[in-house]
Amino acid sequence: MEMRKKRKTLAGLFLKFAVLFCVNTVLIIIGSMLLLIASAYVGISLPANYAEIQLTEHNLEIQKAGDSPEKWIPQGCTYGVYDAEGGWRAGSFTEQERKDAWEHYEEDRIYSSAKGYYRFIRQDNGNLCIVKYDLYMKYSWQVLNELLPPPEIMSFVVDAILFVLNAVFLSRHFAKNLNRQLDKLRGITEKIAENNLEFQVSSSEIREIDEVMNSLSRLREALKESLTAQWDMEQQKQEQLSALTHDIKTPLTIIRGNAELLAESGLSREDEECAEYILSNANDIERYLEHIRQVLYGNHLKNAGEEKRISCVQLGEIFKDSARQLAAAEKIPISFDIVALENCVYCNLGQILRAWNNILSNGAEHTEPESGMEITLRMDRWNKEGYLVAAVRDYGPGFSPRDLTYADQEFYSGDTSRCDRKHQGLGLAIAKKFLQEQGGRLVFENHKNQGAVVSCWIKTCG
Repeated sequence: MEMRKKRKTLAGLFLKFAVLFCVNTVLIIIGSMLLLIASAYVGISLPANYAEIQLTEHNLEIQKAGDSPEKWIPQGCTYGVYDAEGGWRAGSFTEQERKDAWEHYEEDRIYSSAKGYYRFIRQDNGNLCIVKYDLYMKYSWQVLNELLPPPEIMSFVVDAILFVLNAVFLSRHFAKNLNRQLDKLRGITEKIAENNLEFQVSSSEIREIDEVMNSLSRLREALKESLTAQWDMEQQKQEQLSALTHDIKTPLTIIRGNAELLAESGLSREDEECAEYILSNANDIERYLEHIRQVLYGNHLKNAGEEKRISCVQLGEIFKDSARQLAAAEKIPISFDIVALENCVYCNLGQILRAWNNILSNGAEHTEPESGMEITLRMDRWNKEGYLVAAVRDYGPGFSPRDLTYADQEFYSGDTSRCDRKHQGLGLAIAKKFLQEQGGRLVFENHKNQGAVVSCWIKTCG
């Protein structure tokens, strides 16, 4: 039976790091000390008491050397030879060192006032040889003594460098190990961010990371259930709207048939005009139903009709005519504010009119009947581009903060301030889609006094 590998904890991982760091630090210190000692044994460096030992060993030779004891003076030492009265005879002392050395002899002080020690050797001829030496390690080669700090100091420098390297390499090793475990966690979050919820959650070697991954696994399941429920809801809405568009066809066919019969009979001019309005709008409704089905199933509407050039003045007249027809049908007052239209637009007229009619219908739906609507047509600029702006103002309760965020999204039926009528939440969404396909945009906001303003921005072409 396979033994299950014991999982680590973050505390254990950091404890292991701390222990290894401390052990390595101790080994570095011990190793540098042993290396320092070994360097003296193999002749790379000289021990701290090297001068003392050499002076002791060659004491007799220095006593017999007279004024020339250089051969027996150890490396790194200075000396001076004096007569019995303190007169200078020979040596390597400077002028000041000569006086200091003789004063130390007279006072029988072997410790130098600066650093180092004195050795007083009485020679056979009655002269006095004074040698000044230090008790610290030196290199066997004088050139190294001139270029490098003493071996003891060098040992501390090496310790410091190895200490830093120990910290860096251990940190990188443990960081690499931890990152390898975190990569599994990152992989899960990236898949969730991409809405890829069909994956297996693997385990890591660290208990805390496993706990986080298990939490993400539960989040994945909850998100999967939520998305499935949302999808089912959207599908249900689409099916309901599809059934609704199909059901509308029957009464629409009856309305159109009766309007055609009325048009064929002898009618007055006014009644004949009303029949023509009925037939025209019945055809529009049928086209709208077809386009609603296309929106529901994600079909693009770009090819629904050809694009053509039309002047802004002519398009404004078409907008005004549509607004008058709707206002007459709804029995609400309407006013116009038109400011010097110029240039032209290159657009799919059918789509632009559908967007405009959706906005008109939305305004008529939410305005106060006695106040009606106000239509504004003007030229404006946005992002250094020219636009024809056709705006509809209603005198209703206006958009709520939630409306201002979601009003142009499909199936959004409005906040309590604007949902007192029955609708499916497609009007502004369809208008926005039509306008964007023409290079324009939809803007909706609250009027500073009362009601809401929805604007079609249609790009001009000069």
